[in-house]
Amino acid sequence: MLDRFDAKILDIIQSDAGLSHEAIGQKVNLSASSVRRRIANLKKAGIIERDVALVNIESFGVLLIISVFLNEETPDIYNELDATFAQQDLVKQSYHVSGESDYVLIVHAPSMSAYEEWARSILMSNRYINRFNTTVVYSRRKFDTSISISSE
Repeated sequence: MLDRFDAKILDIIQSDAGLSHEAIGQKVNLSASSVRRRIANLKKAGIIERDVALVNIESFGVLLIISVFLNEETPDIYNELDATFAQQDLVKQSYHVSGESDYVLIVHAPSMSAYEEWARSILMSNRYINRFNTTVVYSRRKFDTSISISSE
């Protein structure tokens, strides 16, 4: 369970992981060494998965949202598709979903022609995929990677 200091630290570093431990400590009334220990413990516990830099995706290629519809559903098919999608560099996010489709993929391709080539080789050739719908993102209006953290 997180205490209020851990929750505050997580709120802060979700917005700017580049802040120094001292700067974070000033915001939460802890010493820099205490902040450093808490962050290390949060990483060790798997609460913080990794530190990354967010690059403006619109500056490099095209962003696509793909709904994938399967012919049939079995645990083995899901496992095989999970492995396939996880190995694809163009697939940035993969979700099992409820509703009409079975997967939603967030794909970033350097160009539409690169996406078309990838879709032909990976999606169209897969015997388990009945069909897929592709939505091209014209512009991103909101993007937030943070989640609400509660110490309660």
